[in-house]
Amino acid sequence: MKIGFFGGSFNPPTLAHTYLAKLAIDKIGLDKVIFVPIGDFYEKKELLPIDTRIKMIEIICNKESKFEVSDIEKNFKEKKYAIDIFKIIEDKFKKDDFYFLMGSDNFCKLPKWKNFEKLKKYKYIVFERNEKIENKEVNGLSNVYFISTDITKNISSTAIRNSVKNKNIIKDSKSSINNNSYKILDDDVEKFIYDNKLYM
Repeated sequence: MKIGFFGGSFNPPTLAHTYLAKLAIDKIGLDKVIFVPIGDFYEKKELLPIDTRIKMIEIICNKESKFEVSDIEKNFKEKKYAIDIFKIIEDKFKKDDFYFLMGSDNFCKLPKWKNFEKLKKYKYIVFERNEKIENKEVNGLSNVYFISTDITKNISSTAIRNSVKNKNIIKDSKSSINNNSYKILDDDVEKFIYDNKLYM
């Protein structure tokens, strides 16, 4: 199987994440995308417990047959690096053709990540969002598939958290993709946030 692994905080998961995952499935021919939320050991502001974030991702996955969520980072008690997670995934999915999904911002930072030389052997799907990457060959990385997207920066988990704190209606916050109005949050995820009084 061709599998994409989409790491992130997903705090909360937005429809931008859904859009990008579908784009990777369509453009690269993936059989599925597995969302991998970061663990609770990360020191990120307003980061909800991983169990809560997994529940929100599951709401989205239940609507998409090619989406799954992994709790691979749930039981880690200390910080893990990309190389640690990639190796666990490699050992578990060694019979599959797997790719790691990321934005162009993280891709450009990749050479500074721990054990970069070991990260070179993996395959990547990189979303070029608001800026184009001039140097496609980043320090010897060759197994990279670039996907251009006009999804804009204001579709963000931060914007959603701020909307909740300011008691705004999330679904009235929209951005534009292909000049079409685009909601930033799944209705059922929004309901889950308000029902559980998250980010308030």
